[in-house]
Amino acid sequence: MVWLWLLRTALLATVLFAARKGDEPEQLVATVLLSTFVLDVGNHMLFGDPAWYTVNPGHLVIDIWAFFTLLWVALYANRGWPLWVSASQVLVVLGHVAKLWEVDMVRRAYWTMTQMPFLFQLVVLAIGTGAHVARQRRIGRYHSWRLA
Repeated sequence: MVWLWLLRTALLATVLFAARKGDEPEQLVATVLLSTFVLDVGNHMLFGDPAWYTVNPGHLVIDIWAFFTLLWVALYANRGWPLWVSASQVLVVLGHVAKLWEVDMVRRAYWTMTQMPFLFQLVVLAIGTGAHVARQRRIGRYHSWRLA
């Protein structure tokens, strides 16, 4: 229970930091991470808590959507850190694929692959937002997105 409240506090603090100090890429990633949390709560309200013995279809859909959105940000943002967030989302999707492929996969391993990258993503978003703030102080305003 303490773990859940720590995660919620970290999520709220990181999202507020990115929303206040970040530019569009930071704000978009913060929105995606917050949305995955909110959609996950809705998924649990509709379908109950996951047993981790099988793939939860709601989690799979949410995580695939998050992957494609985060990948888009990673490809087009004028930043390096979104690549880390997107890469960690690949681990989440691969966790689902591995569980689909091997149903007897240990449920703790499935939980770890699909849940732990979220904390890493929050840390990277916070560091990335801090790097953005420092870069703006150093060089002034700059383009948030790569120019085509």
